Amino acid sequence: MKDGYRIVDADTHLMEPEYVFEKYIDEKYKSQAPRLGIAAESGRRTFLVEGEPFTREKGKYPMAAPAFLESVRRAMKRFERAAKTGFSPESRLMDMDEQGVDVQIVYPTAAGQMMGREFRDPKLLAACCAAYNDWSADFCSKTNGRVKFASILPMQDVEEAIKEAHRTAKNGAVSFYVRPNPVRGRALFHDDYLPLWAEVEKLGRPISTHDSASASVESFGDRMDTHVSGHILSHPFEAMAAMVGLIWYGVIEKYPKLKVVQVEADGGWVPYWLQRMEQHWNFSGNAEHEYLTKRPTEYFKNNFFVAFRGDEPTMKAAIDIVGDDNFLWDTDYPHPDGTFPWGIDAVLKQPIPDASKRKILWDNPARAFGLN
Repeated sequence: MKDGYRIVDADTHLMEPEYVFEKYIDEKYKSQAPRLGIAAESGRRTFLVEGEPFTREKGKYPMAAPAFLESVRRAMKRFERAAKTGFSPESRLMDMDEQGVDVQIVYPTAAGQMMGREFRDPKLLAACCAAYNDWSADFCSKTNGRVKFASILPMQDVEEAIKEAHRTAKNGAVSFYVRPNPVRGRALFHDDYLPLWAEVEKLGRPISTHDSASASVESFGDRMDTHVSGHILSHPFEAMAAMVGLIWYGVIEKYPKLKVVQVEADGGWVPYWLQRMEQHWNFSGNAEHEYLTKRPTEYFKNNFFVAFRGDEPTMKAAIDIVGDDNFLWDTDYPHPDGTFPWGIDAVLKQPIPDASKRKILWDNPARAFGLN
């Protein structure tokens, strides 16, 4: 708690130790487990699986661009205390206490990058996801309930994704992390995923869309040839596309209790995006999408949550136009491009009503993630 506000940070990240996959993966996949090694493309030490790095190391939109990596090294100096402990649960709780954060929702770092490539063996992918999820559950068990994990789902195999959603929900997952990018040509609204969304709706947990950098799968960042320019496009544009797809292709119509949390994409675009969808509804209604029974903004307000950084100058305008029921707050802790440690003070200084701050910092995320 800080200044009388209970606080949920809706997007933070675990920093996976190098042993995570080898230690936690099913025994029959031990020899194939991701390991740290040298990427042939860049000479960088990074996680490899199926003989390939998790991220794109060379060519357009490369993770290993030297100038970018140097900026990462500089920015990560502010996390030296946590880094010295291996980003332990104890160091995380110390940072949370100093900032007044009551609860963090945690997503992967390396494993999120892993989800940005297509596996030749989908069963190996499922085993890798289970390994990360089990380690995440162990990590969170050491935080007195204050750190809650979103599990990753092996989207290349829908049956395996359904099994993993049920398994991890029983193991404490409060959300299901999915990349918004198409995988094997299937966007999130593809009919093949409908059985998964039906089960997720029954489980009563949201899906959380979250892009990650320099993916091998299709990305809006592919239009650029540097990491920085690709990163500018990838996260918000993928979130926008996911919102349009889930609304206009009837996923939310079919599963009206399915909640969608969109993190690390900023929030200032939301009023414009709703405006854009409403313009098309006013022009052509549900033409080509005859199964829709509501206006786009109704689906958004009933089913979507979008996270703001604390320092976004568009926050007040977005709340004035859209309202304050669908926004969350995040820092991206402990990633170098996030807003820790200044993000909480920035959001508390926003020129919005106290009631709106309470919703964004606690009430909305508590509703989104089913927190007590």
